[in-house]
Formats: sequence, structure tokens, C-alpha cells
Amino acid sequence: MKVVAGQSSPLLAKRIAEKLGCELAKTTYKVFPDGELYVRVEGVKDEAIVVQSINSNKDLVQLMLIFDAVANADIIAVIPYMGYARQDRAFNDGEAVSIRAVAKLIESYADRVITVNIHSEKAKSYFKKLVDVDAMPLIGGYYKGRNVVMISPDLGSLNRVKVASSYAGCEFDYLEKVRLDAENVEIKPKSLDVGGKDVVIVDDIISTGGTIVEATKVLKDLGAKSVECACVHAVLAGDALNKLFNAGVKRVIATDTIEKSISAISVADEIAKVLLQDS
Repeated sequence: MKVVAGQSSPLLAKRIAEKLGCELAKTTYKVFPDGELYVRVEGVKDEAIVVQSINSNKDLVQLMLIFDAVANADIIAVIPYMGYARQDRAFNDGEAVSIRAVAKLIESYADRVITVNIHSEKAKSYFKKLVDVDAMPLIGGYYKGRNVVMISPDLGSLNRVKVASSYAGCEFDYLEKVRLDAENVEIKPKSLDVGGKDVVIVDDIISTGGTIVEATKVLKDLGAKSVECACVHAVLAGDALNKLFNAGVKRVIATDTIEKSISAISVADEIAKVLLQDS
């Protein structure tokens, strides 16, 4: 058994390999002048644990090439951040349900699939071989012992925040969000008692940061002493991180499902536990 590190998840792959006590496979990745990708994986015989988050189209194509390079082995696909999971249904005639297509593609190669906090139960339903790891206890544990209030930016993430707060041992609540378009949201304040308190906004994904920016404004208006935010998947498209800091967010932390400078929490232990249970 060897761990194969895709280019999007080298550090997490190394951490998982260390937890499992196995080697990293030797890999070579290149890009040809015309933009085509090249992949070589050496020394994999019986079982390959492929670790690659999908945070871009390049990540997805490279993942497929890695699968093909180790096609003679049993493949366990560890995809900590499952891109395309937010496209989990068709709203208009003729639209692709993108995560359904991606699920079929991945499972045509992989014997098992492990991901972390896939965006929705609907997205999860398109997989037949999926184990979804919950990182909210890790986020909660990170704040254990601190006097904070955890806030969900909308009702949809309330259950996630409820889990995190139970591990942090703190209070929780949510804001009401109305999405105006793909990049803009309006946050309507509830009757939250955050005056003079340190608040942590908790969500599964921070992409453009628009939701967190608006939530921070509301919480500041309600008298919050400070606002931090924590997420599982730090997509942080464009200058999202600057937007958050400019809005007054004191600190941003995330897991290493997408490897960023703010990845303060590792999901390696939780993924290794699943791999060891199934071995």
C-alpha cells in the first residue's frame, strides 16, 4: 500500500502516510506547452491511496490521470475537498448536475471514496462508495476552553455549527441570509446576544467571502467584541481573504482539505482512522 499525493494535497497526503505508516509513491507531474498534463506514478502494485482535493478543473483532470496511472491497483480515492458538490441539482432544463457526472467519473476508477464535509446530502447521494468525514468536531475542539459564541451565517449551516459548538462547549445561533445573486447576499439580523462577545462564524466553505463579510458587518453592528471565522474548506477565490480582513475579521482558520496559509487544523487523523477501519 502506498499513498499517492496529487499536486493539490501534498502536505495532507504526507500526513496521512505518516499516520498509516506507509510510503509515499514517487510521482512526476508536468504540463506540456499546449497545456496538456502528464502524470507518472512509480512503484504502486497492490493498493493506492490517492489524495487529491478538487479545487480546480486542473485538479480534476490530474486526478483522472493519477487513477489511470495506478489502474492495476486497488484504488482508494481520498478527495478531502470535493469540488463541484455545490452543483448538486438542475434548476433549469438542460443544466448538467455536475457532481453527478463527477461522481460517476471518480467511481469508475475508485473502489472507495473518502471526502470531508461534502457540501450537501444531495451531492452525497450521487456516490455509491462514499464515506464522508465530519471535520466540525475538529473545529469545535480547536476553540475548546475559549469564551466564544459560534454563529452560522445562515440556517443551512446551523447543524454544522451545532456540532462544532458542542465540542467547543459554547453557545451557538444563526443569521438569516437571503442570496441576491451568485456573489451578493443580504444578511438579516436576528435577536442575537453577541454584545461584547468574541464571535466565531463557522461554515463548511468560504469561497468568495461575500457571506462572511456581510455577516461580520451585522455582528459588529450588534456589538460583537471581535469576529473570527472558521471553515472546513478554504476555497478563498480571488482576493477573498483580503476582503475578510478588510471587513474586520480578526482571524481566519481552516482545515488542510485545501492547503492554505490559514490551514491550522489537519484532517489527517480522521481520514487515517477511516482507512484503518476499512483495511
